[in-house]
Amino acid sequence: MSIIEKIKQSVERATGLPFYYDTPQTLNVRLDRATYPCAMLHIVTSGALADDNGIMRERLNVEVLFTTTSRLDFDGVDVENNELDKMKEHAFKWLLSLLRTRTGLRLVTLNGTNRYYAMDDAIYSAYGVNVTLEEMQGVTACDFEPEK
Repeated sequence: MSIIEKIKQSVERATGLPFYYDTPQTLNVRLDRATYPCAMLHIVTSGALADDNGIMRERLNVEVLFTTTSRLDFDGVDVENNELDKMKEHAFKWLLSLLRTRTGLRLVTLNGTNRYYAMDDAIYSAYGVNVTLEEMQGVTACDFEPEK
């Protein structure tokens, strides 16, 4: 299972929210018909490898957005209290699940959070968590057949 599939599965299991993964442009279109609240992640274009004594693991820095719909004419305090607090709860549930349950992922660092308001074509608010995640199971030279 890919690291993206592990992220998707871990978010859905911890929060019960649908998870969308695509390019920013495609997500913009999909958000018009999305089921809200939801979680989303833009396609990851770069990552890193962690080498721990010959065990290679993929490591990604990602921002998962926990998203809900907003009214066009919103008040920032109203959005913060009524919408973003609920999305923050979903984010925290997911982060805590990474520490408590077997997801195949290790939370390496919490890098920060962001708040998003009325972006793109759909009108929504989102609470984003920027994290570095690493696969728990790595790959070693023993996992490959020797070339003949």
